[in-house]
Amino acid sequence: MSRWHCVLDCRGMSSYSSEPLDASDELGPPLLDGLVVVELAEEVAGPFAARLLADAGAETIKIELPQGDASRRMAPFAEPSPHRETSTSWLAYNTSKRSVVLDLENCSARRLLQNLVAQADVFVTDRTPAQLAQLDLSPDELRERYPQLIIAAVTPFGLMGSAAEWPSTALTRAHASGSAAGVRRNLGADTGAPLMAGAKVHEADGGMALALAVWSALIARERFGHGQIVDVASTEAMMNMDRVDISIAHNDGGPPARPPTKGGSAFGGRLECSDGHLIAVTPQSHQWAGLIKSMGDPSWAYDDEGNLVDRLELGEDASDAIEHWAGAHTRDEVFRALQENSAPAGPVLRPSEVMNSEQMQVREFFDRLEHPLVESARYPQFAARWNGARRVQRTAAPLFGSSTAEITRPHLEPWSPAQARRAGVIR
Repeated sequence: MSRWHCVLDCRGMSSYSSEPLDASDELGPPLLDGLVVVELAEEVAGPFAARLLADAGAETIKIELPQGDASRRMAPFAEPSPHRETSTSWLAYNTSKRSVVLDLENCSARRLLQNLVAQADVFVTDRTPAQLAQLDLSPDELRERYPQLIIAAVTPFGLMGSAAEWPSTALTRAHASGSAAGVRRNLGADTGAPLMAGAKVHEADGGMALALAVWSALIARERFGHGQIVDVASTEAMMNMDRVDISIAHNDGGPPARPPTKGGSAFGGRLECSDGHLIAVTPQSHQWAGLIKSMGDPSWAYDDEGNLVDRLELGEDASDAIEHWAGAHTRDEVFRALQENSAPAGPVLRPSEVMNSEQMQVREFFDRLEHPLVESARYPQFAARWNGARRVQRTAAPLFGSSTAEITRPHLEPWSPAQARRAGVIR
């Protein structure tokens, strides 16, 4: 049976067991074991896609220019003083990869990159069509030369159309996709210039879309015998997430709604408990009824005939009572009461609370990885488990050029790595 197919029981249905999924003696190799990925991408979207493939077992070779991936220079840093190995963005998006440094201004280095791509299963890039053509890596030409290769591109506006070569930044992509509209809505800004979205907001969306598309292309290659050109536009990936704020902002035709001045409202919202905060979302009638039931069915919520008053009629008049109730209980008490009564809610957790939670411990979602220059830290896993394949033994983000000599040596003959460095081919 193909390793891409689900594990089925004798009745053709997905098997299920209450036993833990981490019994190593029952698990096969990681799903993408033996797959080779070459990555020519920087910052977030492309590197995140390649990291997800690495997390699933692919050998991932990251090509860096002599100045290094731009994310190496992005604050914040894990050490007090900036260092190209300690950017938290670099560390987060480049686990389990191998770093190869090539000066692509050098024609010999470009040929070396082409050789690496020729031997890969997947080529992940964030370069535009014109930039790829300059490197002799045009997607159409690669497809003709290497029919089995999957060319996976994530660019701001896609590989086709008049915008394919437009320059952009994370900020302009967020606004071009409409993803930043929620910033104005949530802050209640109904006039003036667009507000700035947070740094790199939604950038990982493109990476997630590309990784999923690559996985689909791998299945198609096994079925039909040839690779694909996978073309993901970051702006489209952001829009495809269909966040509620984007939908409202694009469809209601009115100004962004101003949030209530108080943390709580007749709709729930942000509630301050005795030991922290919680978000309750109760816009529908049955959810509102659940909130009221959680509070012990207070009399102010009912009319003289004992019917629950519509939440829209109560409006802000109910805010003080809701806030008083929440403030008299712990965050966990309020959360469990709302959950038991079908009122959607979630505690606002600090990062340390998330990582130390019982659920995350059971799921083993965070790996503790050792790094030669940075204090050991916990990193999130691939957000999936498979009952037929073990998880990868992950490694921290690679040191700059740490695998250059090893990976390029077979392609340098008759030169040695030292000679190639002197010639400016590798760094």
